[in-house]
Amino acid sequence: MRRDDTAPGFALDSFCRRGLPRCNPVRRTSFPPALLVLAAAFVFFAGNVWAEKIDLGAGKSVRLVLPESWKASDTPLPSDAMPAAAHSVRYVTRSGSNDALFISILPDQEERFADRENLKEMVEHATEQFVADSVEGKADLKEIRVGGATGFAVTFTDANLVGKPSEKENYKAITCCFVSLGGKLMVTATIFTDDVGGKAYAEAMHILKSLSLELPGTAL
Repeated sequence: MRRDDTAPGFALDSFCRRGLPRCNPVRRTSFPPALLVLAAAFVFFAGNVWAEKIDLGAGKSVRLVLPESWKASDTPLPSDAMPAAAHSVRYVTRSGSNDALFISILPDQEERFADRENLKEMVEHATEQFVADSVEGKADLKEIRVGGATGFAVTFTDANLVGKPSEKENYKAITCCFVSLGGKLMVTATIFTDDVGGKAYAEAMHILKSLSLELPGTAL
């Protein structure tokens, strides 16, 4: 599943027409290219982690903790890959391992995904494209806590890459995460990896779970 085989996209056309936000997408036959960094990030070094702030405008921002072993990437993304209102970032390991994390913050003005069943329906629809070619053969949704909110995560392993040597940006597994963060915002994230039991995967999940939302009047 090469990153650059096809432009990124989702099987979410019908959902988008109904007003549902896009998610961090991967086509069934290809993981997407790096997401363009749209948000302004301010980095402060503190010991062995970086506290990163993503400015969303209107007094809203998101903070997350970035280990020193990871860094932000600004590799360009096709202009139609994400909605214009999305704030997206991509992180990669400094070691150059075959791991990456994409995070997008999207508006949810009607807060449709604050409803657990609406969110679950969207996750199932957004990820069904990966089922047929996966080792798992189904979307096994797990609850995930991000920024004090609960959402869903689902992992797929590419059956075509099992047992094969690692190849840069041809990821063997993905974990897709979807969380209604509050403040009329939604988080979609994708962890790309060759080893869901590895250190880099655990660090990527920790980065995602460290995310917190700051609203006007609540910033430190």
